[in-house]
Amino acid sequence: MDFWRVEEVVPGKQLSLRAEMKLPGRAWLQFALLPESRERTLLRCYAWFEPRGLAGEFYWGVLYPIHVLIFRGMVRAIALKSEDRFRLQGEAFPGS
Repeated sequence: MDFWRVEEVVPGKQLSLRAEMKLPGRAWLQFALLPESRERTLLRCYAWFEPRGLAGEFYWGVLYPIHVLIFRGMVRAIALKSEDRFRLQGEAFPGS
């Protein structure tokens, strides 16, 4: 199970989280909303890892490709969920 602590919230723009799980280093995750146009917003996910020793370097090196897939899937799921919520509110979703 993953545990994250909210470090910073900028409403409508950014959410920054710090990992509180047992890791061989320190980790952060940030979600940013970047307006592309009036009808479109880009959701970006950034991950940082500060390894502690050789175990941290090994952990990040081995799991980096898996984290890319996990984070990519998570961003897609968030986007789909937000599109569904937008549609449930009875409004046409931009680009549909």
